[in-house]
This record gives sequence, C-alpha cells and structure tokens, in this order.
Amino acid sequence: MRLKGLISVIFILFLFTHAHAGEISVRDVKGIFSMRPDTGAIFLKVENKGRTDDAIIGARVDIKGVVVELHDVKNGQMYKIDRIPVPAKTTVELKRGGLHIMLFNLPVELGEGQEFKLTLIFEKAGEITVPAKLYMSKGKGHHHH
Repeated sequence: MRLKGLISVIFILFLFTHAHAGEISVRDVKGIFSMRPDTGAIFLKVENKGRTDDAIIGARVDIKGVVVELHDVKNGQMYKIDRIPVPAKTTVELKRGGLHIMLFNLPVELGEGQEFKLTLIFEKAGEITVPAKLYMSKGKGHHHH
C-alpha cells in the first residue's frame, strides 16, 4: 500500500511540474562561437503561453567547466544581468545586439556543430533543457578547432 501511495505522489508531482513547464516553450536555439575561441553566445525564443509572468534566472550547460551567464547589450556595451523577464502571453527573443546567453571557458575540443544540453532555469516554471549547438559566426573570420 505504501508503494502505491508513493507512486501516486510522484505522478501528481510530475503532472504539476509538467503542466506548469508546459506554459513555457523554448525554440529556435542557435549558438555561435565568439571572436575569442573559448566563448560563445546562445540565441533563442522563449514563449510564455501562461497567464503568469515568469523570468529566466539562470542557465547551465552539460560541458564541464563552462561558465554560463545571462547578458544584455545597451548602447553597444555588453553586460551581465540577473534575470530575463518573460511576461505572460508573450514571446521573448534572445538575439544579437540584445538579450543573450554567454558561454565562457569553452573547451578547445568542442567542435562546430557538436550537440550539448542547455538548461534554462525559470523563476516559476523550473528547469527546461533543450539541445544546442555552436557554429562559426558568418563573416567574422574566426576559426575554432
């Protein structure tokens, strides 16, 4: 009887988490290597279909030693931020020249197009993990091994 109760609790927790995270969707994930060989940037779209405002409050990747930061650009200057608001019933685009996710300390052996996991941490929806890849920035003349 205790096992049945535990399974019910786990199932209810799964439904709650899944339903809440289901209001947030992440798509069009694109990554580029920056001018420095050990840095990159991730761009994507986050849609909040729910009735409650949310925010990205952090991110991580499954690559050992890589530092992940939320960034914005204002007046041509890039700077670190603590959160990216994702208001209810809107889509927020992380793109060049604006909000984006920076990756620092990328290993040299990370090749172009190699897939890794990006986990976005939301204030209310929890964690959402999506596949990501980094590519060369077109026209930048940067070479990465």
